[in-house]
Amino acid sequence: MTLAALVHARDALEGGSRPDADTYLILSLLLLKIASDATYYGNPAIPYTPGEPLRCVPYCVPPQARFDTLFRQRHAEGNGLRVMNALRVFTLGNPRKLGGLFPTLKLEDALPADPSVRNAALLQVLERLSLPALDFRQQRGITRPDVGDAVDVLLDRQVPPALTWLMAALTHPYADEAVYDPSCRQGAVLRAAANWMRDEESAKAPAGPARYPLYGQEPDPMQCAVARLRLLLQGADTPRLYNRDPLEEPLLQDGALQRFHVALACPPLSLKWAPSHAAQDPHFRFLQGIPSRQWAHTALIQHMLATLDPGCGRMAIVVPHGVLFRDGEESRIRQAWLDENLVDTVIGLPDRLFAGASVATALLVLRRVRRNDAVLFIDARGLASRGKRGPRLGMDAARSLRRLCVERRSVPGVAHLAGSEELAVNGGNLSVARYVQPASQRPPADIATLRAQRAELSARFVALQAALNAELDALEGELSDLV
Repeated sequence: MTLAALVHARDALEGGSRPDADTYLILSLLLLKIASDATYYGNPAIPYTPGEPLRCVPYCVPPQARFDTLFRQRHAEGNGLRVMNALRVFTLGNPRKLGGLFPTLKLEDALPADPSVRNAALLQVLERLSLPALDFRQQRGITRPDVGDAVDVLLDRQVPPALTWLMAALTHPYADEAVYDPSCRQGAVLRAAANWMRDEESAKAPAGPARYPLYGQEPDPMQCAVARLRLLLQGADTPRLYNRDPLEEPLLQDGALQRFHVALACPPLSLKWAPSHAAQDPHFRFLQGIPSRQWAHTALIQHMLATLDPGCGRMAIVVPHGVLFRDGEESRIRQAWLDENLVDTVIGLPDRLFAGASVATALLVLRRVRRNDAVLFIDARGLASRGKRGPRLGMDAARSLRRLCVERRSVPGVAHLAGSEELAVNGGNLSVARYVQPASQRPPADIATLRAQRAELSARFVALQAALNAELDALEGELSDLV
């Protein structure tokens, strides 16, 4: 119902100058409505006891910016001006949470150019956002899971939800732990981490406001703004997202690299960087080596490792498969990770998992502190299901992968636990195909076995030839007798 109501509201906007602006405007108004409903205590059906603690992330919503005020005035002319002014006043009341968000999203691009069409369209939007499915007064600001799910559908799914769940499950962020995504794009991975922390906490105590320290960086200003909006709708308390390149401008605290308990990333598969200043990096992030310009994923992993808490830091990142086996400087960097016992798990993901990309990908899990030096390799291709647009990683497959990672044992054709000696023989190569062989593939035989098989086949051939010759001789004898 929630998704249908939001789609219904978005459909009322037609004629905007940018295709995605209508989605951003609807979600911005949804945030305003949630904030307005969270502070709505004038309804006698929802009694409020003075001194009752608010179970919500508080917003300041001035009277002229409230959604119910917009709704009451919807039949008058000037809906466009009132809506934009309400969002502006909403921002002024919450500069720390909302500063710069709505202007970056360019919400005006969603409005039809014709004033009368614009007014009528927004009248429908306000009415459709007032449907019972979008009444949040009873929640007192507690985020409903269906809202986050609906937002995920409306926004571009750059990362499969099952994969983001798996990344959070393998790193297991706890409440109050700082989670960092240096390439947060539209915030899907950080949302999965917040969901994981919320679910873990709700299993222990009644659900409360989602006050989880989420940090992120994203060079694209529009995607960074979308990520902020997504996490605010999730109930996050002021996600700290910055429109910066993490390799050029890392997050600092008191002049040093800021540390995080968990780092997660699913960066673009095509990623480049400028390594010219890496040798003089004041934070010493690239002591293991400096990858070339076109292989920025390895540099991003080094950056993430440098930001991890030395006592409990763990990270997961999706990378192109080449990161696992390329020679040269990258090979030396991978060997350094193994020497420092940082690599925990390597999962080869299903091919063509990401829309429009044919590049093979893998999920790397690294930990600052490990109990042993074995690395688990998993080939997840056989766990993928068939979708309309190619292989699909569903939740059943994600849960199976998590079980394999917890059990940490070899399964023929699926998983292999490689010890330090085996890793040393392969010289820093982390390719899953090097360690996980198809279950039907027989192990190579030695020379003595092959010679014995050849002698057996030769003997069988001689016996077969002798029997055939005997039959031919007998047949020729019978024919000669007839003549």
